[in-house]
Amino acid sequence: MKKNTLHKVMATALVGAMAMGTLTGCGGSTDAGADTSTKDTAAVSTEASTDAGTSTAVAGIDGWEPFADNVTLQIPVYDRGSSGNGCSDVENNYWTKWVQENFGDKYNITVEYVGITRSDVMTDYAMLAASQSLPTICMEYDYDKLASWQADGYLQTYDVEEFKQIAPTYWETMVEHGNDAYTKLSDEDYLVLGYRPYGNTTYTWCTFYRQDWLEEAGFSEYPVGDNTKLLELYAKLVENGHKYPLSGKKVSGAGIDQNYGYRDYPQDETTWATTGDYQIPSLSTEAQKRFLKWENELYNDGYYNPEYYLRDASEAEADFINGEAFTWTGYVSSTMNVLNSFYETNPDGKLAVAVTPSTWTQDESWGSSASYRPGTNFGMMIGFANDATEDEVKAAMMYLEWLNQPENLFTMQWGIEGVNFNYDDNGDPVAVADQTGLDEQQGHNNNVDYWCAVTAVKTLGSIEKDIKAITPQGIPQDFYDQILANYNGQVAIYEAGKANSDCLFATSIDAVTEYNQTLYDLYTEYRDKLTMCSKDQFDALYDELSQKYLEAGYQEVIDQRQEALDNGQTTRLQ
Repeated sequence: MKKNTLHKVMATALVGAMAMGTLTGCGGSTDAGADTSTKDTAAVSTEASTDAGTSTAVAGIDGWEPFADNVTLQIPVYDRGSSGNGCSDVENNYWTKWVQENFGDKYNITVEYVGITRSDVMTDYAMLAASQSLPTICMEYDYDKLASWQADGYLQTYDVEEFKQIAPTYWETMVEHGNDAYTKLSDEDYLVLGYRPYGNTTYTWCTFYRQDWLEEAGFSEYPVGDNTKLLELYAKLVENGHKYPLSGKKVSGAGIDQNYGYRDYPQDETTWATTGDYQIPSLSTEAQKRFLKWENELYNDGYYNPEYYLRDASEAEADFINGEAFTWTGYVSSTMNVLNSFYETNPDGKLAVAVTPSTWTQDESWGSSASYRPGTNFGMMIGFANDATEDEVKAAMMYLEWLNQPENLFTMQWGIEGVNFNYDDNGDPVAVADQTGLDEQQGHNNNVDYWCAVTAVKTLGSIEKDIKAITPQGIPQDFYDQILANYNGQVAIYEAGKANSDCLFATSIDAVTEYNQTLYDLYTEYRDKLTMCSKDQFDALYDELSQKYLEAGYQEVIDQRQEALDNGQTTRLQ
């Protein structure tokens, strides 16, 4: 596994790029209009000795005191629009109250959670900024979003030495994984970063398929990345009486229609840097053409519901649960209501996890492969709102340090022994499979949206233990071996150089901010036209719509990314 090697390469490249950063716009000042003369109520002493240049106060939690005047700390939490595997109200539930009681009350901090629509993050933040009500902490997984927020003045700089004093454990974790290299935007410190274990894979994002249907069709395994064999399989499924085996749902949400499995490898660096980012669908590229031509084939051959464009994700999920769809894809966790419901409805149903092959091949007919989008060593990226007061920023730093304490992080991730989890014979925690109806019910993916500020994935120290911990519990089948095989297959693909992290830019790409929503809206419209047109019309229509897409702003995005690449303001393709 080259996780550390990847990180060192990226860190070195990005630090160099950031040193030359020329971000437009400016962040708010650190006082953000607050009356700094009244800031003698700070909960943490950061007074430095003049002779040593270091703080004489006790660093970390042992040096904290309650604020003299109550401070409000607002923390974003994703609202995924569903109570399927989480609390009905993401802003007010058992765990938000637990944080208040165990952290906020102790330090005279009122902790408020602010719901952010997961599928429309940028719009929500823009509306909050316009109303001057940004949460104290502004955070996202995507680097370019933070760069855009800095360029638009959403964020303020912070004092790294003060952060080290208030949150030494959090900073040490950043240093341990090399993420202290990514704090700067426009050559100033704006960001602190959580960690992403196993960042060179996406192994927790799994496709479940009907193993019983596959076997009935005469196949022994799911042909990941081999579209020619997939067409043979789908045809047989329909022949066996499974109407619309791929179900179908409208295209929506961030990161739609990713084309990593349709690119040529090794990638061309210019194409990778200018059109490879998953945020804006790369209509006009060869990889996107291959992907959409495949979608057109599936639609015209009758494998999708012909009204897919009117259906939301819950309808496609219901098809799978009701035994009408061949596959369902989502994040794996120990508690999965989708699987619980599936087995209740289909007690004799047999599922399996699609496993990434360890040997990379490309389908000559379709240009498809098992390549995927790996991440990086950093997970959530965090900035502080431009109008946050000095005390509010300190409260945010305290929260990050408190959450990073092993006992607090463990409780937020696993819950309460005997309620949310139990220990096995090896002393490892095992989550309770069905938490429905519990006051202590955890949110999406074992509360991930509350502890992601520290780490993107919970870990017990080894991939085997970690997969065991997230393997769905309380169901008729055990998917541990398949999830582990999928992880190992992805590592092999990564090691072979057939999976590359996205290009990161140390300067804002203004065209992305300006045209992102326009291009997203256009893409969803054009995508449906390209999916539903006749096969013989596809090539000409793709060329026509690609040109319109370029003229609507995508060409400006490409040109500005090219300029950043030429100026050395990006990571490099490895």
